[in-house]
Amino acid sequence: MAKYAQHARFIASARVPPDRLLSGLLTVNVRNAYDNSDSKDDTNQAYHDHWDDLEDASQKASYPYGDEKPLTSGSSSKSVANPGRTGTFQTFGDYDCFLFWVAGGMTLGSHSTTGGNAYVGGGTNYGTLYDTVTDPKCNSYVRSHLISRANNAYGHDSDGNTNYYKGLGIKRIETLSDDVASSGAVATTYLADGTSTDYLYNNANYHDHASHNDKWSLDTPSNNTFYTPVRDIQITGSHRFSTTPRTDPAGYTDTSGDFVQFNHHDTTFWSLKVDILLWGYEEGGTSSDALYDVGGGSAAGSADTLRTDYNINVFYQPFGETPELDFALTEWSS
Repeated sequence: MAKYAQHARFIASARVPPDRLLSGLLTVNVRNAYDNSDSKDDTNQAYHDHWDDLEDASQKASYPYGDEKPLTSGSSSKSVANPGRTGTFQTFGDYDCFLFWVAGGMTLGSHSTTGGNAYVGGGTNYGTLYDTVTDPKCNSYVRSHLISRANNAYGHDSDGNTNYYKGLGIKRIETLSDDVASSGAVATTYLADGTSTDYLYNNANYHDHASHNDKWSLDTPSNNTFYTPVRDIQITGSHRFSTTPRTDPAGYTDTSGDFVQFNHHDTTFWSLKVDILLWGYEEGGTSSDALYDVGGGSAAGSADTLRTDYNINVFYQPFGETPELDFALTEWSS
């Protein structure tokens, strides 16, 4: 693992040749802080203890706090009992680990153009302009399934704090409509193809060791009140394809609309992208702002600042026609 800058959106990309089928296990590890030598308390405990000291109102307004002090007693939809971790420096508890099965690949081909016009005179020389440039021969067939998730943040559903808890789930597809409840009734509502969507918070067992159970026992779900920074993880196949619209140059008439300038189209490789969306807040916002998340989605805004620094590691062990891949922090361009 390595220390990275505070990305609001962390992306790891692997360079892959086209038309190569691969499958394998992909792991993602995210934890609070580079190491535990900085004597910091875990995120929720720190926000509880220093809530009144926060000068940026958007830190309070943004998810998961929604202008309500975390880890306080009461009937709030976001409140749980204070676990009393002040001064114990348990930032390590703010980790989240994911195991995906990732399979598929991409097929790539040449792009298609219509209405070529070589423009060389008057104003800016954009080179050859077209009515349209498309890539109909390119398609991603990458699929991923979240097999398992381990964290210490799944106890926030105690005391009815459902608003906090709901935002922690990562979506995954469950298949086959023979998932039946004990009463004999269908346990959930299925789509037409027999699939349904559920949200995975944690499915890793914990067995307590009594001699290390001084202040909290993690085998009791309500004690798992740590913080996870992960809003979502999206695993996709991607390749660079870019055009720029240009207004009609002098001396040309384009009846179908403005011309398009072709920039680039990668057809010899594609990128397997692991997009980790992290919770944060919009710096300088106000308490009336939307509950910001990072990377878009259902919230009205997107954050530009994380609550702490994170140690992030992505590892993929593929099997198939491309067994060795190199990851980079940006999408591959060559």
